[in-house]
Amino acid sequence: MKLNNFFVMGATAFAMTSGSVYAADDAAIANVIWSGDIGSSIPSSNLIITGLGGGDIETGKLYVDSKGTFSSSEVVLESRQFDPETATVGDRQPGATWTYVTSQLLLDGQVSDQAEIKVYDDGLELQKATPTVIDISYVKLAVKNDIEITDIPVQGNATVSVQMAASYVEQL
Repeated sequence: MKLNNFFVMGATAFAMTSGSVYAADDAAIANVIWSGDIGSSIPSSNLIITGLGGGDIETGKLYVDSKGTFSSSEVVLESRQFDPETATVGDRQPGATWTYVTSQLLLDGQVSDQAEIKVYDDGLELQKATPTVIDISYVKLAVKNDIEITDIPVQGNATVSVQMAASYVEQL
């Protein structure tokens, strides 16, 4: 028991002295935050959307200015054959029809109704809720907003989420 009490007292004293070393009045303090989003996909009866090479869907980089306008890096989505019975992801499916479903801008956790998010596939602007037949099995998505945001404060973390759908009907 004496050993345990000694350890607790020693650890407490160390913590107190360590804290006082960094509590100087002239010290600068910064909060460092790591965050990440996990892209997700809900498969259909014959198709699944993955990231590049059949891997995870990557998170793109968003370049936002103080007015809330932004552009982004590209994110690759692939349409791949899928067997729901074995949960097997297969080869890319070049005959998929892609549809841009919806998008949303969040600034510091608040939704902006003012943003006019444009979604591009390799430079071609996609129209919301309009199926686009792509002759290749992937899309390279980027987003952009040229409208100044005034409905919510432009501060903190900015997140744009885009929902895409892919479907494939086998030709007989």
